[in-house]
Amino acid sequence: MSEKLFSEFPPVSTEDWKNQILKDLKGADFEKKLVWETGEGFKVQPFYRKEDLADLEWSVQNLPGTFPYTRSTRKLTNDWNIRQDIDSPDLPTAKKLAMESVSNGVDSIGFVIENSTSGRRGIPLKRKEDLEFLLAELPLHESTLHFVAEENSPLIHEWLPKIKPLIGGLGYDPLRILARHGRSGGHGIQALKPILEEYAATWPNFRGLTVHSSTFRDSGSEIVEELAFTLALGSEYLFLLSEAGLKPETVNSQMILQFVVGSDYFLEIAKFRAARTLWSRIFRTYSSDSGEASLPFITAETAKYNYGVYDVYNNMLRATTEAMAAAIGGAEVVSVLPFDHLLQPADSFSLRIARNVQLLMRHESHLGKVVDPASGSYYLEKLTDSIANESWKIFCEIEAEGGFLASLQSGKIQERIANSRKRKEENYATRKEISLGTTQYPNAQDKISSGKGNKFFFPGSLESKPGEWTCAAIPEYFVGDAIEKIRFRTEEWEKKNGRSPKILLLPVGDLKMKKARAIFSLNFLGCGGFNVIDPGSYETAEDAKEGIRKEKPDALVFCSSDDEVLKWVQEILSGSDGKKGPISLVAGLPKDSKSALEALGVQGFLHIKSNLLDTLTDLQKRLGIQ
Repeated sequence: MSEKLFSEFPPVSTEDWKNQILKDLKGADFEKKLVWETGEGFKVQPFYRKEDLADLEWSVQNLPGTFPYTRSTRKLTNDWNIRQDIDSPDLPTAKKLAMESVSNGVDSIGFVIENSTSGRRGIPLKRKEDLEFLLAELPLHESTLHFVAEENSPLIHEWLPKIKPLIGGLGYDPLRILARHGRSGGHGIQALKPILEEYAATWPNFRGLTVHSSTFRDSGSEIVEELAFTLALGSEYLFLLSEAGLKPETVNSQMILQFVVGSDYFLEIAKFRAARTLWSRIFRTYSSDSGEASLPFITAETAKYNYGVYDVYNNMLRATTEAMAAAIGGAEVVSVLPFDHLLQPADSFSLRIARNVQLLMRHESHLGKVVDPASGSYYLEKLTDSIANESWKIFCEIEAEGGFLASLQSGKIQERIANSRKRKEENYATRKEISLGTTQYPNAQDKISSGKGNKFFFPGSLESKPGEWTCAAIPEYFVGDAIEKIRFRTEEWEKKNGRSPKILLLPVGDLKMKKARAIFSLNFLGCGGFNVIDPGSYETAEDAKEGIRKEKPDALVFCSSDDEVLKWVQEILSGSDGKKGPISLVAGLPKDSKSALEALGVQGFLHIKSNLLDTLTDLQKRLGIQ
């Protein structure tokens, strides 16, 4: 058959596509309706065509496994190592969980060792024999080994049995320790260099240095900032270690670039592709080698900042999307945090669920069979280019400030992260962005039974050392933190008073509006942990009054239409003592009757533009919850 498939259909130009879209919009603004302005500083169009890649032919034509590795560092497959981190505070339990993991499909074991930097309790190792016990019987010839020991990394290096070669990584990142604590505590190039030299000479496949993007992303930075800061940190290590006498090729062979992968699915896929491209550009300034010595080793860990401590099964869904993005993006090792990671050290069940996410991706979805499955997608190719360009701008600004260390010590990096964090806090407080189970659709029955989880773990400070580096510390950030604190206070009040604060909804009047506003109020107030009672409907004012007498609520919410609500408030509150009775709120913002409602004793309004954080905080104060 010589005739081309669909040759009878004429080509459609971009102009024709756009004209059809404008027609379908019926006068609505194209930019406002369909163009997405990301938090990363660039716009995403509703559709892309081949002509959008006219200046990106080099990327599309670049083969996997060839410099600059945009498509992949691997030539034939996209398979990755499944990593599982063990953080049990009980040594025998940690060993048992590790053995269980490697027996059930895990390629790489990570041990979280007790430290004061990572925000995780970790495994207590008091002596060399503890580490030897932990590693004994592990099939290290079949699986790779990683550590999360932070400031204790040099001690782990010293204790590691030097009998047979290992594959994996120590996880040491001295400048991360500086950024988290505000002081380096003696950790720096002088501690890192001999470790890298020893591994390069004896264990070339065991990498001593890991550059952690979580230092930035789990503190509130945007994706392009995370990428720029991580690459700038990697470049700083290349510079400092080269100055100390190590070859750039040796440093690169001893480095892992570990990225956090968040829930912005397509942006995250593009981020990994952009990371390989930009690192190749950076490495070329240090070395002319564009062969194996220039390969970046990029790994991924699912984000911690967007995990919630309530309705934790939502975290399984977040982790699944994130792990898929990392795999499709070409990460070489992927670690999925357990769904209840913030509440307790990982147990057998949570570890099983976490690793099964990846096992399903590998064995049932076959994501490892095709190298760079994102290649050729106009959308993803353009996203890769946009993220690379925006990140490169920030990277160049940091270099102009004297490099990563100088920018960190001057506070410029902290300022950028603080600004991004502030935007995110505002977006989540106003529900412009949603955290399911925390700022929207909460599980009202969910309670925090213990305050001993990783989320509530406050590690000790780092001991100061003479001549150390110092800077303003970069704190961790959780998107649900402020709302979760409100809910914690409600639960503490409930424990002290033997009951939870009761809020009664009063759905009255127009059927459509009272139902819609009752559902809105139920979700809104549920985020604060209040006992919100939805009676379904009240047909008369007397029915509503009887409901109030029966339930004896601490607060009321009138759920009705803007046109009717004033009448219902007048009838239901008539004869009541506004000072001694329950707090009265109105769902919606009826501008024409707002003043009259306030005169009748209404103390607040719940509507789509309400600031969730401010409204719930104010309500708690009115209820005497401090």
